[in-house]
Amino acid sequence: MVTFAEIEMNLDAAIEQFYRLQTDRQLALLWFIYKEMGDSVTPAAPATAARDVAGGLYEQVKATPQEEQLQIMRDIARKASTRFSREYGALSANTKLAFWYYLAQGMDEGTIIPMPDNYQLSDEAKELFDAIIRLDFQQQITILRNAVVNMGAEPAEGAAV
Repeated sequence: MVTFAEIEMNLDAAIEQFYRLQTDRQLALLWFIYKEMGDSVTPAAPATAARDVAGGLYEQVKATPQEEQLQIMRDIARKASTRFSREYGALSANTKLAFWYYLAQGMDEGTIIPMPDNYQLSDEAKELFDAIIRLDFQQQITILRNAVVNMGAEPAEGAAV
């Protein structure tokens, strides 16, 4: 596990640790980070984020049954070649950040499959979470953006998405 000092000196260490986590633990860690950072995530994504695009993809996910919503998030995290993952993969970094923020809001509202009430982060994810929340805000946003930018599949060649 990387220490706070290592993460503070090299944010890439946090991203490497994040991607070593199992998919569901990655999703849980994103949820806990968004919960900790709250509404400050959206203003942090510059105006270049295509909020309408992120919102449109979010609405498509929201329209699916909740068990399917969880699979969509897993597919995006795993870079599976599915329609949702390819659509996500075509988004800009800031739009991807906005999309995950919308998912977190939907989880809060109950329109997206919620995190189980009694869910506890694994020890490895908890240590990473504790290190990330000790960083300054800009470093936290950088880690979030870098974590979500590499998710999603590349658009299929010769396809609309």
